[in-house]
Amino acid sequence: MRRENTAAFLPALVVIGIYLLFSLGPVLWMVVSSLKDRQELFSWPPSLIFTPDVSSYAAVFGLGDSSQSAASIGLVGALFTSIIVSVCGTALAVGFGVLAGYAASRFAFPGRNDFMFFVLSTRMIPPVAVLVFYHYMFSRLGLTDTIPGLVLVTTFINLGLATWIMKGFFDGVPQEVENVALVNGYTRLYAFWHLVLPMVRGGMAATAGFCFIFAWNEFTFSSVLATTKATTLPVKISSAMGATGIEWAQICAAGVVLVLPVVVFFWLIRKYLLMGMTFGVLGGSRT
Repeated sequence: MRRENTAAFLPALVVIGIYLLFSLGPVLWMVVSSLKDRQELFSWPPSLIFTPDVSSYAAVFGLGDSSQSAASIGLVGALFTSIIVSVCGTALAVGFGVLAGYAASRFAFPGRNDFMFFVLSTRMIPPVAVLVFYHYMFSRLGLTDTIPGLVLVTTFINLGLATWIMKGFFDGVPQEVENVALVNGYTRLYAFWHLVLPMVRGGMAATAGFCFIFAWNEFTFSSVLATTKATTLPVKISSAMGATGIEWAQICAAGVVLVLPVVVFFWLIRKYLLMGMTFGVLGGSRT
């Protein structure tokens, strides 16, 4: 009986194995390449057994003798900038998205459907279409090449997405939950904070995950609005050019550094992520 069950699941296991190889193969190649020196990196056939070399990571962080090298990237400042911008931008986008999503879900104000379509349309506009406007506005406000300016940009980028996703989660919460609280003399603010919000915390975690990814990987606005003092990781990595050309080992090491914070962030919200995504699918949506 067990052999029959194993044979029945064997095709599914093969498909899952192929998918994991396809999806995780590039990540594994990046990690392995970041530990090779230049000679081993370009050797053919690729060497699977080699002596790990961490000089690429030293050059990436500007440590030791590599700090004086022309090929040194120096990601420490850009790493802290990206963390601050991504965390603050995600927190603001989710916070305002929760309020806007709740209002769109619970109050039937005139033009609600048009408002939600406008909110969604902000994700359809190519960044280059509004890049000149942002640059002019930020230069007039003195926010060019500053961390607060990048935080505002990431908030604007993710606010529409956060609003739309959170509206779907609030639609899945029965309105009777608030009605019972209102009948018992509690305010709507109390019902929202103590009853409704705890029920959608999984959705907030899922929304924060999506917003953090977009904020962390944002390149177009950062490459124009912040290039010297408030450089982010994607912009800094794009300048990894040495005296002999593109430093691929350093780029791979920088890619590992770029991926790790996202992995850590999703590990921290793992308890709520699946619960929130399942709740949003089962809860449905009202218009």
